[in-house]
Amino acid sequence: MNKTKLFLIIFGVAFLAVVSSAFLVTAGRTVGQSMFGRSFAENQLRDYVATVIKQEVNSLGCQAVDTNQNGYVSCYYTTTSQPNTPRSLECAAWGLDGFFNCGCKTRIPNFNFGVA
Repeated sequence: MNKTKLFLIIFGVAFLAVVSSAFLVTAGRTVGQSMFGRSFAENQLRDYVATVIKQEVNSLGCQAVDTNQNGYVSCYYTTTSQPNTPRSLECAAWGLDGFFNCGCKTRIPNFNFGVA
């Protein structure tokens, strides 16, 4: 009987953890991004500047939430070699999109090609 109770408790805790994680990654995406998004994107930015641009970050900042639903958040950074020249990038957002879209990319202007 004790083994059954222990199994049910462990199963309940594991189920709750899986459901909570799935909610934060999918339906509760804004909640998850608010909690984890900024630090996730800033880590992506640090890695990008260090490996691609091969410079050291002086200051940086990223949005926490992907407002346009493209899988990236807006970020800015300066380097130690040019501390007065801010640059902008888009870095992967926290969530499913962020796991598929890794790293950073240059910002692309939002052109509207639709019919007026």
